[in-house]
Amino acid sequence: MKAHVLIVEDQPALYERLRRALIKQHFTVDEYTKSYDEAILRINANTPDIVLLDIDLHGKKDGIDLGKMLNTKYKIPFIYVTDLDDDLTFAKGLHSNHQQFIVKTKPRLNIEEVTRAIHTALHKSQNNLLDKQKDAVIGLVSYLDEVNDYGKSGVTRVPVPYKNIAFFTVKPFINEDDEEENLRANYLWFKTKNKEYFFLKSSLKELQKHLPLYFVRINESYIVNVSPELLEGRINGSRLSIMGQELIIKRTYIKEFEKRIKTLYHS
Repeated sequence: MKAHVLIVEDQPALYERLRRALIKQHFTVDEYTKSYDEAILRINANTPDIVLLDIDLHGKKDGIDLGKMLNTKYKIPFIYVTDLDDDLTFAKGLHSNHQQFIVKTKPRLNIEEVTRAIHTALHKSQNNLLDKQKDAVIGLVSYLDEVNDYGKSGVTRVPVPYKNIAFFTVKPFINEDDEEENLRANYLWFKTKNKEYFFLKSSLKELQKHLPLYFVRINESYIVNVSPELLEGRINGSRLSIMGQELIIKRTYIKEFEKRIKTLYHS
């Protein structure tokens, strides 16, 4: 899957020059984006793999404001591409944890330098993600307000390796009485390849930030393990089979799903 680039730039001519060059380098490029507010909309609609970010933007907020959001909230790598070459601007940019600071006018923007910077940043980001991943999650055997009744010797929390988890979901589950039961607010549950299930006090959105690369969200209700040990296959492209269960990949999530499959598998 091609890496997707968002260019946040208030000069249409420069945006177009960068867009054409990056497409030739086999990237996909989002539509023209000239302000902080437009960038947030684009990120929420189609999360980029990396952002090329001008500092002088339309509107009240500038590129450094956006850079701080990319770093703290979205965890998306970004590169400043700017006319501003003064020491104060550079110093401010350092606090946003950018990947690189490229000046457009030395004497003019070097497209080859930009593409090399993108490849370097993406490679570094991928390695950092792998380094930070943990191997397991602590699953609850019941809801938090119920485990207090288990006593001092009762096991209430169990370490479960991520590789053994088939999916995380907020859909109703089958309880011990073989009845369908809706989850309580702010909980999800997950199922292992041994067909055990556990609870976790979290949202899918928050959990997704901490999972290994072989977990991917496919719809509003499921994050699934697409590693070879658990993915049984795809059905007509829009459905998956995992542990004998068919799950639908919704249109909103298909791009990220395809990107993740491309990362994990040769095809």
